[in-house]
Amino acid sequence: MSAIALTFKQVVRSVVLILLPIAFISLIVWATAGSSQGSTSDPIFASLWIWLTSHQIPLYIEGSMAGAKLTLLPLGALALIFFAIRSSYLRLISKGVNPRTSALIFALLYGLVASFLSVIATFGNSVVEVRWYLVFPITCIIALAFTLISGQLLPKRQRSEWEIAGAWAGAGMALLLALSTLVLLSSLIFHFRVVMDLTTVIAPGIFGGLALIVIQVLYLPNLIVATLGYISGAGAHLGADSIVAPFVHQLDQIPAIPLLGALPRGLFPFAILGAVTVVALGFFIHLKLHQRFGSDRAPAISLAFFAGLSLILALLSSGQLVSAALSQVGVSWWRFPLVLTGEVALGMALSKSLMLMRLRRSKARDVDVDSAP
Repeated sequence: MSAIALTFKQVVRSVVLILLPIAFISLIVWATAGSSQGSTSDPIFASLWIWLTSHQIPLYIEGSMAGAKLTLLPLGALALIFFAIRSSYLRLISKGVNPRTSALIFALLYGLVASFLSVIATFGNSVVEVRWYLVFPITCIIALAFTLISGQLLPKRQRSEWEIAGAWAGAGMALLLALSTLVLLSSLIFHFRVVMDLTTVIAPGIFGGLALIVIQVLYLPNLIVATLGYISGAGAHLGADSIVAPFVHQLDQIPAIPLLGALPRGLFPFAILGAVTVVALGFFIHLKLHQRFGSDRAPAISLAFFAGLSLILALLSSGQLVSAALSQVGVSWWRFPLVLTGEVALGMALSKSLMLMRLRRSKARDVDVDSAP
């Protein structure tokens, strides 16, 4: 069997590993929900839509809900895609094919299969539209990144200044997200009664409840980013005219989603202490990079990487949740990176100022010693 045929076989396997369980769950939920206007093709199309959204492909809804769209996509679903691709790719390279060449072929074939499924999902119904021309580049990039990581094919050499600076930016962002996770879990525990009340209102049943739990787990990373926006002072949105921040709270009502029970009920100025943490992070990054390289170039590179990461997180974790009333859910794509980067830059400026003060004191001390009789 040729290398391309082996690769295509594993590409199909990685797709089926995710698509079949989704189709099974969709079929059960559809069968138990019941509908006088339903069609047996509904769960099939639903599984295709869910599989595509797990790759961060937005959906646009037509018909009676024209103008509605789903651009708030679950970041947690990328973990499932990663494990499916990793399993299939490791099987592929275990058969003796060239790892680097097969990674590129795998990504291209994966993008083609995803594009084919998106065409079926779009032209097979008149309700949900998938911008199929976006599917190939997005899925191809995701598959290529995941295969390179799975096969440990990233270049291994002595890291340069910009790579170390970028690593510090990534580690700093990971630390802030870990802090946001702790804050979110604490808020869920504190508002446990509200979370349970929202669950009771939905009354999803057994299979619907399982599906609801899975969906909420997949959206947890989005909520963690929103929590970071809250504690940093940038705020988060749950609708076009809403904003939730330590000093501003404009929120009329929330959807009946249990995880949203963690939202604060009013102003909570103490949450702005998270901004102090971001400033302290910038101070620490500048201090360490300046000590290692002896200049401000590495901290500046790290700040640029941090700004880029903040922008990517803001774009991926926010969007519209179907209806126009929830047209802006999550952090602001421009305010979030602007505030976070500004706070890190402030910390770096404080570190630089402290270094200059120490340098001036040292020079003044040397002058006093030289002028002494």
